[in-house]
Amino acid sequence: MASILIIEDVPAVLLSLRIVLDGPGYQITSATNGTSGLALLAAQAFDLVITDIWMPGASGVDVIREGRKKSSTTRFLAITGGDPNSDTPSSGLSQQNFGADSVLIKPFEKADLLRAVHQLLNEPA
Repeated sequence: MASILIIEDVPAVLLSLRIVLDGPGYQITSATNGTSGLALLAAQAFDLVITDIWMPGASGVDVIREGRKKSSTTRFLAITGGDPNSDTPSSGLSQQNFGADSVLIKPFEKADLLRAVHQLLNEPA
């Protein structure tokens, strides 16, 4: 069973992600901000980290950067509504912007999330 860390500062989004990923039987751990997520990453290994990018305190980019230092096998999925300071928040965003293995732009569908998770964990869809 794959272990997944979800880091999201919006409670409703965090709950939705947990519900979707609990169904397939993943071992889910969650954090409500990047600082807590970094503490969890320092304490244990995860197969996949799903992190929001724009959070107060430590950002998702910080989480990805520090997480990659700790483990070369952990995969990172960035989720974002885009740059909150831009008029076109989702334009031109890709995994290269954040150092993630993949990026989902909010809002996304349940099927898109599951497809990305399966792909990053090398599981059949």
